[in-house]
Amino acid sequence: MFGRKIFFLNPPLSIENVVAENLKEKEFEVYIIREYTLAKPLLRHYPNAICWIFIDDVLSFDAWYNFIKSFEYDDELKSIFIGILTARAKPKDQETFILNLKLPGGFVRLDQKAEEVTNQLIGILDLNGARGVRKYIRLDVDETLDVNAYFSNGNNLYSFKLKDISPAGFAAITPARLVNLFPKDAFIRNVSLTLDRYSFTCSIQIYNTTVIGNNCVVIAFFTDNTKKEIKKKIHDFIFQTLTTRNKILIEKLNRDNTDYNIRPAIDGIADEEIEEAEEVVEDADNA
Repeated sequence: MFGRKIFFLNPPLSIENVVAENLKEKEFEVYIIREYTLAKPLLRHYPNAICWIFIDDVLSFDAWYNFIKSFEYDDELKSIFIGILTARAKPKDQETFILNLKLPGGFVRLDQKAEEVTNQLIGILDLNGARGVRKYIRLDVDETLDVNAYFSNGNNLYSFKLKDISPAGFAAITPARLVNLFPKDAFIRNVSLTLDRYSFTCSIQIYNTTVIGNNCVVIAFFTDNTKKEIKKKIHDFIFQTLTTRNKILIEKLNRDNTDYNIRPAIDGIADEEIEEAEEVVEDADNA
């Protein structure tokens, strides 16, 4: 419903600087993981995420194979949608990965234009609901953020607390006694918002208002005449905040020290048992 977080592990510059930025502009929530030792510890915090792994360097193809295979045997990671990015893999390597690994993110060749790669990834992302029902990147607003909002009505000035915000609109919380100020479909002009050091004035349309206890939750959309510059600032603020939060999380993680050049035992299961189980599955599939 709320979409999927998207990660690129060990991406080349063409992916990080072009493709990932193109996806962000299209409202996908994209992050970069530069070291594979941080990938598993981080992805455990984001079930159902999509992660594309660039396999052409850092580890050998065999080691990357072992790394990806191990996700299938980890209860906290088996929900991650893995895909592969490569420019060097030969047809034989590609066949090995596709036939033996679960790759809902596909096997994407990088020996094509960045625009073609972007379109291919968008097709995969849309198929897997990566933008969710809202279709816009969204930021949950907490007390660590310098976000303020207020508007005037008559001779009174009212402030309200944002619950979340996207380039399309926001959810806000106000005292229940103010519910009559936010009738459904009403337009409110000259709403002032401050996002960190950026302040702007805009108009909103009320989509819905729900009273919950002593508060009311107001869902509002920015009107069509909202300047593109304002929406771009909101978009950039959201990504900057999300990236900062992700970096803070990464700093607290314990790295994955597994040697993937040797196929590791997974959750106490010996290599022989894993291989035997895979043979049973393969025989069943063939049957």
